[in-house]
This record gives sequence, C-alpha cells and structure tokens, in this order.
Amino acid sequence: MARFSSAFWLNILLAVCVAGQSTVTLPPESIIPDPTGAPLPLTQYTYQYPNLPEQVNPFPVGRGPQSGYNVCNSTTEGPDSRCQTMFINSIQDFCLWGSPIANGLIGNVEASVVAYCTEHGHGTRIIPEGTITSLQFMRTSAYIQVVGQFNQTGVSLDPTDYGGELDPHGADLAGNPLGGLVFSSSLPTTNGKITQVGNWNLFVGSGFFCFKACDNSITSPNYCQNIYDLIGCTYNMPSSAYTENIFEDCQGDLQEPAGLYVENGTTMTWKQPASLTPGSTLPWQPTIPASSSCTTYSSAQLFGTPTATVTGKPGSSGSGSSGSLPLSTGTKSGAISISVPTTAIGAVIASFLFGVFLVGAN
Repeated sequence: MARFSSAFWLNILLAVCVAGQSTVTLPPESIIPDPTGAPLPLTQYTYQYPNLPEQVNPFPVGRGPQSGYNVCNSTTEGPDSRCQTMFINSIQDFCLWGSPIANGLIGNVEASVVAYCTEHGHGTRIIPEGTITSLQFMRTSAYIQVVGQFNQTGVSLDPTDYGGELDPHGADLAGNPLGGLVFSSSLPTTNGKITQVGNWNLFVGSGFFCFKACDNSITSPNYCQNIYDLIGCTYNMPSSAYTENIFEDCQGDLQEPAGLYVENGTTMTWKQPASLTPGSTLPWQPTIPASSSCTTYSSAQLFGTPTATVTGKPGSSGSGSSGSLPLSTGTKSGAISISVPTTAIGAVIASFLFGVFLVGAN
C-alpha cells in the first residue's frame, strides 16, 4: 500500500475545509468584526447572553479601541475589573457606570467607564456597602428604571463632579462607554429572559444617579432619549426618591417624555441649547409619575449582607458632560450640567489536523 506524504494529506484537508465553507454558519452573536475594519454604531451590535465577544469595539480607530472587556466572570470580578457589561435586574441587583480610576471626572472618562454592581457574580467591581443612601426601582409598561442618591466616591467619581450622561450613542455613535453593553431580566415584555437592552441612559454625579432601560419592543414615544444631557435626573427621570433613606420597589405610570410640555393648551418641545448657565430656568417643571404597589425596604435588607448570585453563565452614548452645571429650577437636578470568516475556521481545522498527521508520520 502506497504511503502518502504529509503534504499530500494537507492538500486534501485544505480542499475539504474550503469545499465545506459554504455549509458553516455562525450565529450572528458569535461573529466578531475584523479589528482592522471600522466599528458599526454600538446599537447595531446585538448578542444573546452569555455569547459575548471579548470586546465589542476592538477597532484602533477614532476613540477606540475599547479600554475594557465584555467577557466578565469570577476571574474578572474585583476592584480592578474593567468589565463593560452591566445589568439592571431588580432593586437589589443593578449596576452603575463609574470611573475606572480614583477621583475620575465623567467628562474625562466617559469612554472608559466600567461597571459597578450591587451584586457579586457579574464579574464587575462591587458598589461598597453604604454607598447608596436612597433608592427606587420602578417598573412600568415601557421601561424599568432605578434612581436615587449615593456617595459617588463609591464608584470612584470625584466627589465634586457634577457628572454627566452615559448612553449607547454619542457624537460618533460608538457609545459611552465604548463597547458598553446592558442586559436585563426584567424588561416589560421579555418574560424574565436575560435580554440585551438596546436603548438606555444613565446619569451619575452631584450625588445622584438615575438609570433607565427601555423595552426593545417600544420605540415611540422614546422614553430613553439621549439628547437632554444638560438637565439631569430630575427632568429625564423624575422621581420622589431623590430624598435620603427611601428604599422602595414600585409599579409606576409612564412619565411624560423629556422635553415635552404644555403651554396654553399646546404641546411644545423644548430644544436643549449648547450650554446652560447656573440659575437657568426651563419653561416647565417635571411631573413625577404616580407609583403604586410599593414594597419598602431598609438599606440593611438590600445591601447589608452581600449575596452571591449569578445570572446565567457570565460571558466572555449620548455624552458625559465635563464641567456640566446643575440647574436652579426649583427642584435639584441630579448629577448633570446644564464577522469571523469561514476561511479562518477552515484554516484552524486544517492546522490542527495537519499537526495530528505530522505526529502520526514521525
């Protein structure tokens, strides 16, 4: 029987791999863009949790590449985590974007903010006990949101920072943070399934935080607009919980979309200017939506004893406003200023099998 050379077998294997390429189909969430290319808008990257790439934005163009990573688990959890995948699940299990460095200013670190979570198990940094001094988790038919007051040094922000907005857009559409992903098991129409949130916004600063995740099936009206970064939590997410020592989980009515108000019986739209000066007033005051079915907690009940829960198997904007100023409008404004190609698969298979044949030939 004739003995064929290893080169012969390599050619046969390569031919088989190439011929079979058209039958290889990768799920969209497994396709990692070519790092030599250009990023798509952040909102166009969708994934089924926990099938996440190491980085959504590995592109060395524009503000990239991404400074952190999206594959977060027990090996990444801790005070030095650069995880940029976060969750908003419940009053006891949610995350905030915070600074990756001590005493950071949102305007300086908006592209590189990292996830700080109340729960262990997400592979992130942990929000220290006692950081959150008031809290309301609100469930509505179109969105969920968590708002409150906090000691912002707990997420490494400079205590004097007015803060800014983080969201999946930004002037270059790459998001703040770059590559930042948000997931939730509590969106109104997803029946408890962990789902990527396509439209969200989050404000931190001035001792306030507010974080809203809009249901993917509801696009109009847009309750998660990212165009009012100068007017903060009070107007973007009006709530009664911007008061110390409130800890409650509620059902709620829908708020009026930010920027809309009624004047002389006519609905008007306020357009945010390029800047606002201290003491500026707006033509309307925000209306706090009615809440119901509230369950009240103490801080110790929620955060006194850390609990370890893992949602599945961990895989792996708008703009922040530097020097933004809170408005004096009668209510305190929280935190703000005014694809893997199939040829690559074939090559990997061929290299592996060729190595096996070489071993057998020796």
